Amino acid sequence: MILNKKQSDNKFLIDLYAPSLGVDVSWALAIAMTESSLGIDQKSSTGCRGVFQMSLIAMKDLLQEMEKNNDDLVDILCGLLFLRLLLKRWKTVEDATLHYCDPADSHFYLDRVKHYMKEFKEDL
Repeated sequence: MILNKKQSDNKFLIDLYAPSLGVDVSWALAIAMTESSLGIDQKSSTGCRGVFQMSLIAMKDLLQEMEKNNDDLVDILCGLLFLRLLLKRWKTVEDATLHYCDPADSHFYLDRVKHYMKEFKEDL
């Protein structure tokens, strides 16, 4: 199958994450292709969104299941996606961090995050 750049990028992400989530890659790709042509046609008259055309109800159900079962993998993926959103919105790690925490704790929180970032970078 010939894929364009956007489709190839989305396929790469599905190939990367599906196995760690216990999802068959070919099944995930087939659903994504059926729903949105693997990310090309993401408009829906029903309000569904994205490569998998998820409804807001389905997303809420996913988050409630994560909370109920303490699913660390889903929690981590959601956290990473939220950090990605903050960085896209606020442009710098510092500004994104300031919008992640309670404003009353922002300076303490930012200093602590910077400290840990330095430690993790030294370990690499």
